[in-house]
Amino acid sequence: MAGSLRASLPPFGRGALSLFITTAVVTAVFGDQAIGDALRLQPGLLLQGGGLWQPLTANFVFPEGRAEMLAGTLLMQWFIGSQLERFWGTKRYLLVLLGCGTLGFLAYALISPWVAAIPHGGSTAIDLSAAAAYGVVFGKRELALPGGVALRSRTLAMILVGAGLLVPLLRGASWSLVVPWVVAIVASLVLAKAPWRDRERGEGPRRKKPRGKASHLRVVKQDQELLN
Repeated sequence: MAGSLRASLPPFGRGALSLFITTAVVTAVFGDQAIGDALRLQPGLLLQGGGLWQPLTANFVFPEGRAEMLAGTLLMQWFIGSQLERFWGTKRYLLVLLGCGTLGFLAYALISPWVAAIPHGGSTAIDLSAAAAYGVVFGKRELALPGGVALRSRTLAMILVGAGLLVPLLRGASWSLVVPWVVAIVASLVLAKAPWRDRERGEGPRRKKPRGKASHLRVVKQDQELLN
């Protein structure tokens, strides 16, 4: 029974799994420690020339008391991110998502003088970036959900991204907290439309098809040689 259940689950990509494990370990070990504050984004500190590493490290440590959000990261990286990783390849997947998340937190720090910016962190920017790119790459793919519901990948991505942005606001979070997520999503959408989106992993450059006229001439020449 356990073997059949395991076989029915999608494989967890190495890059997606590493993002989840890193976030889970860093949040669990350092989330409530002073080093956790140094890893999360402190907007004022960055503008003063300190904490230059924070736009990157903030992606891996949730705020204290928000460790339950790791469950969302697990599901997003497993079922959404892993598919995107198989399409792009592990290296490209990690570079794109970490780049989008880092850019999002950098933007959050830059606008902090004009908004009610508070210390911020967590892998939500990375997760929503993966969902947005997934909707572009696999946009028209039909998904069979439990209960016989059919849904396109693009629609699922829109639902995930919309819920990720709106639910915190409905719970009373400051609108400024979604800034890094929005920036990361936009960057992900732009990068997902890059030329590699139409290529499967491992596929080399497309070869140009020979022109029809030249191919026809070769066939005729071969036939004449056989007749002679």
